[in-house]
Amino acid sequence: MVSEELSQDEIDSLFSGGDSKEEDSVNPVVKEFSNLLNTSIEEVLKTAFSLEVVSKFIDLNVKKKEELTFEEGVFLFLNIGIESEKAPCFIYIKKEFASILSDLMLMGPGEPKDNLEPDDLDAIKELFSQVFGNLQTAFKENNQQELSMEISDVTQENRDVEGESFYDMEFDIAVPNIKSDSVSLYIEKEKADALFKQIEKEEEQEDEAETEPESVPFENVETDRETTETPPSHPQSQTPSGNLDLIMDVDLDVKIRIGEKNMLIKDILKLKEGSIIELEKNIEEPMEILINDKVVARGVVVVVGGRFGVKITNIDTKEERIKSLGG
Repeated sequence: MVSEELSQDEIDSLFSGGDSKEEDSVNPVVKEFSNLLNTSIEEVLKTAFSLEVVSKFIDLNVKKKEELTFEEGVFLFLNIGIESEKAPCFIYIKKEFASILSDLMLMGPGEPKDNLEPDDLDAIKELFSQVFGNLQTAFKENNQQELSMEISDVTQENRDVEGESFYDMEFDIAVPNIKSDSVSLYIEKEKADALFKQIEKEEEQEDEAETEPESVPFENVETDRETTETPPSHPQSQTPSGNLDLIMDVDLDVKIRIGEKNMLIKDILKLKEGSIIELEKNIEEPMEILINDKVVARGVVVVVGGRFGVKITNIDTKEERIKSLGG
């Protein structure tokens, strides 16, 4: 009797009950979104807590709705969208870790609580609103697309979210000398694929436009040399680079304006340690970079080696910047 060897695929099929279905594919833009979210969590928590918080992107999986089980915790619900395309999602944080984050956000030492008050939920909402604001800026820089991300509700009760399967993005957050735990974001897969597929198509169209050769009319017709020669530039129209070089080593004060507020003298006299001054600038608006008290650029706050910094997102032209130096 001749024995036949089974292939590895056949062996795997036997162990899986004869089912050989392929793994759900993950849209590459979803992976990019996960990495940007991880960076935003780390940057915002470092700034908010003034601690060397470390966020690590653990895994990206696809899970069926029935596979999602949760301990007691905090849920933040929102929709991620581009124009009319929306994808429902939510963030889940275990109760103890959520209480630590809220206590740090409220200027506490980061102690866990048995019960979460409305102020704690508001603190968690504000913290992740800043995270999503940072993420919006980073995503727009990478993809030239404006994502809408606004938290609609924060609750300790799990809510039924529409969809059969979800992308599960898990991040491990380590707060030094306090606690390390995970935070997860779940986004409905079918609508997320449709949402991020839209970005992929636009990128493909841009690539095609860049590679397509431009047709030049009359490219084979010889032109009169006299008409094509570049006229000599007027001496006064040239940039006085020699004069500009003389001031290249001059020191200038650079200021970062977070926001402004007009206050009455009586309100200023009431200020004490622990008082909070609410600025008029929205948390999602970029910071202004001033030279000689004139705005020359805008950017977002980042943390570099334990120090505050500003990542420039918009900057004036060289000519405009030189004009601003004149005061």
